[in-house]
Amino acid sequence: MKRTSRLVSLLATAFFTISSNPNHLRDPYDANEYRLPESHDTHPIEAGFPIKYSGYIKLGSFWDTRQVVGVQEDQVLFYPEKQVLDANCQDINARGQFNMSPIQTRMRLDIKGPAIKHATSRAVIEYDFFGHLNISNIIRMRHAYFILEWSKVQMLAGQAYHPLYVLGADPRTLSFNTGLPMDTFARSPQFRLTYTPDPHIDLIFCASTELDTPSDGPIGFSTTYIRDAVVPRIDFQIKTYFNHHIIGAGIDYKRIRPRLKTDTGLKTRETLNTAIAIAYSALNWESVSTRTKLIFAQNPTDMTMIGGYAVSSIDQDCDQQIYTSLNVIAVWNDTQITKSKSIMPGWFIGFVKSLGARDTVLPNVVDAAGNVTQRRIFGIGTDIDYVFRFSPRLEWKVHNFLLGVELEYTRAAYGTIDSTGDVINTTPVGNTRLLVALYYYF
Repeated sequence: MKRTSRLVSLLATAFFTISSNPNHLRDPYDANEYRLPESHDTHPIEAGFPIKYSGYIKLGSFWDTRQVVGVQEDQVLFYPEKQVLDANCQDINARGQFNMSPIQTRMRLDIKGPAIKHATSRAVIEYDFFGHLNISNIIRMRHAYFILEWSKVQMLAGQAYHPLYVLGADPRTLSFNTGLPMDTFARSPQFRLTYTPDPHIDLIFCASTELDTPSDGPIGFSTTYIRDAVVPRIDFQIKTYFNHHIIGAGIDYKRIRPRLKTDTGLKTRETLNTAIAIAYSALNWESVSTRTKLIFAQNPTDMTMIGGYAVSSIDQDCDQQIYTSLNVIAVWNDTQITKSKSIMPGWFIGFVKSLGARDTVLPNVVDAAGNVTQRRIFGIGTDIDYVFRFSPRLEWKVHNFLLGVELEYTRAAYGTIDSTGDVINTTPVGNTRLLVALYYYF
């Protein structure tokens, strides 16, 4: 009874203890939203270790000039919808929309634990109301991980940002898409080791899998494909620090197994091996901060980028299939003027381009009406040649209140994917989004 009473007291005190977590450039794991104001640790009553409770309430409102491809009531915008012409050659998707929503509101617990075998320990639980699978206004786990840290080695276990999404060298957009689909983005279950042989160098190894952003395949979006591949996703990264600047590069390896059996019921061992390479920099001076990233990606669907993979050949006798990846290249830059700490202009500019496939791409099987009866091409935006975005913004910050305005223009070129994986005969469409966001941090 005494233990139960103590636990209830601890949880209640934690939820009513209000503070914010300062952003540490050197240690991105426990960094909150970068706009959070600085605060101090608090010690809940009867707690054996300090707990910090932080987060923000956000109301986002946006106007679009066109229908868009997005998730959660289009709070996350990927790119504009393609042209769909009616009998009068009128584009059905050439119609704007308006929405406002507070579902991005976020809460976080930072827990500083006891020493464990000469290692410091801490943990993070973070959640919001963004929902999942296009079901909004339900609690979603964003982060749930713990860290053990020695003098030169740090171990992280749980769900956190995937290493390909580099905090400290990430876009600072007001839009919740944070530069998608030009940047690699995912939160994933992982085991991560960071070795720091020198204060200016981090060597990172990570083994991970999928959860929130799964791969695509014959049964749709699912974590089945990477689970059936048996091996985890593997990442290596080197990150260097010079004063307040960051420069780094990384390589990622992933294997998936799209099917366990053929359409004729025979066991198959088909797999697809792909890689992603990144190079990035974050240059931070007193008056300006600029971040740049270059990405080459194969089958980056689970990283929320365009591209994917396709069937390259089929053995007609036993229905065994060989797959080929659809490759993309992307580059983006995000710059913010920080001379004033209350009024901060900035902009994001990004471009992602389809590079096609190394091997032959077999088309989807369609019926007389043009409906797909058998998919052979899998991924996101596989009929898009490129996506371009430019989004200037302005932020006004007073204590723990922030007002932001962002004008986001996104252009996508839709076409037909050919036998080499290239997208041809393209028709570009564009959307302009005006976003107004109100933040209240606590």
